[in-house]
Amino acid sequence: MSEVDPRECDWCEEVLQPYLDRDLSEADRIKVTAHLAKCKWCDDRYKFEGDFRRLVRQVVIEPMDPALKAKLSELRLEL
Repeated sequence: MSEVDPRECDWCEEVLQPYLDRDLSEADRIKVTAHLAKCKWCDDRYKFEGDFRRLVRQVVIEPMDPALKAKLSELRLEL
């Protein structure tokens, strides 16, 4: 991977979530994809964010163990 302009990384950081949401213009999508191909830091960040999203989706789908749910309810503070 070659050296990159830090301003490209700043821009990539700003558009990473829309990129993951597939909510960018075709031109911006191509620009981000090219940046990720040459910037290990941003590519690692992209992979982390993608993995994190998959984990969140998985956790939301799996029902919580009733015993754990009961324990958490006991820890709840009354307001």
